Amino acid sequence: MVNSQSILIVDDSVIIQQTTKLILLKAKFEAQRIYFASNAQDAIKLCQRNVFDIIFIDFNLGLGSTGLQLLERLHHNQLITHHPLIFIVTADDSESILMGFSEYQPTDYLIKPFRLETLTSRINVHFNKHKFEDTVFNTYQSKGWLGVQEFIENYSYCDKYWSSVTTLAKRLLLNKVTASYDDIDVMLNSLLQQNDYVPAKLLLAQLWLEQNKFDQLTPLLTSINSSSPQQHLTLLDLKARSALKQNRISIGYEFWLAAHKVSRNNLYRLFGLIWIEFCLQHDTEIERHIREACFSLRFSIWDKPQNYAFLVWVQLQLHNKKHQSIEKLWSAINQQQKITKHERAYVYLLQAYQAAENNSNLIAYREFMNALNYVEHHEYNELPSEFLIIALSTAIKLSMHTYIIKFVKQLTEIFNLQPNEPHNVIKQMWLKAQTAKINENKCAEYSYALQLVKQKQFVTAGQSLFTLWPLYRFDITLARCIVELFARGYLDLYVSEKNTVNEARWVFESQDIKPEWYKTLKSKHSVLNKPLY
Repeated sequence: MVNSQSILIVDDSVIIQQTTKLILLKAKFEAQRIYFASNAQDAIKLCQRNVFDIIFIDFNLGLGSTGLQLLERLHHNQLITHHPLIFIVTADDSESILMGFSEYQPTDYLIKPFRLETLTSRINVHFNKHKFEDTVFNTYQSKGWLGVQEFIENYSYCDKYWSSVTTLAKRLLLNKVTASYDDIDVMLNSLLQQNDYVPAKLLLAQLWLEQNKFDQLTPLLTSINSSSPQQHLTLLDLKARSALKQNRISIGYEFWLAAHKVSRNNLYRLFGLIWIEFCLQHDTEIERHIREACFSLRFSIWDKPQNYAFLVWVQLQLHNKKHQSIEKLWSAINQQQKITKHERAYVYLLQAYQAAENNSNLIAYREFMNALNYVEHHEYNELPSEFLIIALSTAIKLSMHTYIIKFVKQLTEIFNLQPNEPHNVIKQMWLKAQTAKINENKCAEYSYALQLVKQKQFVTAGQSLFTLWPLYRFDITLARCIVELFARGYLDLYVSEKNTVNEARWVFESQDIKPEWYKTLKSKHSVLNKPLY
């Protein structure tokens, strides 16, 4: 009998690919339905175009990429919601490797080298189980939970019953079929009345966490006891997420830290730890976790410019890193010499932040505007929260009130889309701390100063403009007023006010194409031709 399942073999070794294919052909699988990928990127593309029944993933995919990173991407990109058989192929069966994969619950592990008999028996066992679970899932879709109960009533009080019910609940929960949440609750509670089945308890906890049912969730999590390392890891993660969603940040941190010590491969958790350590100033752990994140970031689902930028930004606030060049810190993460066009805006922004930290306000403003102009010119579809957070931090250091208000609004809108998502909870805590430092809006004084200029009360206007500048630094309207009054001799300057004039001039001097009014003013007033620094 010919096996018609579609198969993907992901391995960087052509020899292993062909050897696995030969074994599969001997097991009566069809050659034309066997596909190959030598790296994670090719595997992702194939999974986007095809639906595979069986996927073999080698642990070491070369070029710094791992099968774990691929499985993480398949999971987060929702390319395996159809529930394929996933076999992890590895020569290293150490606990740390297996624990990393266990969080994404592959079907089974194959330790190299494996034989035809081993492969076929494993596939047959899991395929028969998978076929039964598919039938249960299809029965639910056509007849609902009552239909499922009728179908599996002959298997009550046995492993097949418990396994099929939890698998059905997991698939519905994974696909976020919210209309089925009540059914998931009923089916898991029904199972738990028969047996104290830990996987069912953990799934029920995931459901209640999704629904924010903390009154029911907390005692359930407390009641779960398991000797299984995988279940213990899942339990720690659920406890952490529950605490974080309830704004119990320190407690959530302790649970995530305990989970990270069990398995160091989950980058979502690791970035969460770094965020909390940054916000709470836990300096003892943050440097080690940053090193781990930098090492694991490449080729993972987190391999994106905003995450590089976040790690560099955090490092700039560590004493031993704050003066290092942005390019050096960046290249230490991406392991490349050139900054790509997708990364350039982040580099400009980080250079602005670093300059502001060093009180080089003119350079900071120039790089800040370079970043924003680059984003606008290249039409970034959506600015990630990391970009806006670094931009807000820079704007606060430069006291650019208009931009501060703008970035706070944009971040608030992003966080409100998923207010209970654990990372957003932590970022909201950071945003709240930042907004507490922002001075009150002085819109009335701003309008009053501009009105004085219009009324040609230039001396009084100048005093108001100098008072406003520390709050609205580099504001283009105030800058033009100050420059024009200065050029025409209406301002009597103290030493501190000379810096204000220089900053106001820099708003226009730093532009590649200077405004016509400014060029005309410079041609008439030599005072504007003096160097700024």
